[in-house]
Amino acid sequence: MKTVQGLVKRHPLVTFFVLAFGLTWSVWVPRVAASQGLLATDLPIMLGQVWSWIPAVAALLAAALTGGRGAIRDLGARLVRWRVGLQWYAVVLIGPAAFSFAVAGVYTLLGGSWTAPRVLDERLLGLVPLLLVLVLTDGVGEELGWRGYALPRLLARRGALAVSIFLGVIWALWHLPLLWTEGAVLYGIPVLLLFAHVPAQAVLYTWVFLHARGSVLLAVLFHAASNLFAFSRCPV
Repeated sequence: MKTVQGLVKRHPLVTFFVLAFGLTWSVWVPRVAASQGLLATDLPIMLGQVWSWIPAVAALLAAALTGGRGAIRDLGARLVRWRVGLQWYAVVLIGPAAFSFAVAGVYTLLGGSWTAPRVLDERLLGLVPLLLVLVLTDGVGEELGWRGYALPRLLARRGALAVSIFLGVIWALWHLPLLWTEGAVLYGIPVLLLFAHVPAQAVLYTWVFLHARGSVLLAVLFHAASNLFAFSRCPV
């Protein structure tokens, strides 16, 4: 038992990634099977709705196991770090639309096809409640893990660009089952697009993170705004 505890403490990042993938995919893989008709039960589909909070749970568990109260306090402090300059709020709330359209444009030039997100049919005020929902679900649920826990520890070892691409690939891999889960936002999106979009986006997250004093709050807003303009349908 002590050997396992020592191993966990020596490898906080591995601990987090194992927890994030293990807890998520234990739900997502049966969910894929159910959506493809390989399982008759609806239970995996219902369980799949809580996925967005699993990275946050994994981060809290990893912090508790590897760093104790100090690591948990650091996560909380990053989450409420809001004094970062108004220009960065503009970047994370407005920038994602331009970024998503730029990626879609490049993908289209390479021969793919793209349909604009349905969210563009909404009026501006109608987007605010949806943004708040995304902040409290995908935003906090994912970013407490990827940018709150993993990114600072990776940056302590390597340069920002290498770390961003590495974490972006891991982040894309984590989403992979959603490409085959009927009803999921990413259902039917080509694997190539996922692995082009997510690592590129991770570079921007790191750029904002470094200029916003390591604020997870800004990453949460960035994530929520990005999901507002997620690709609704992008068939090959």
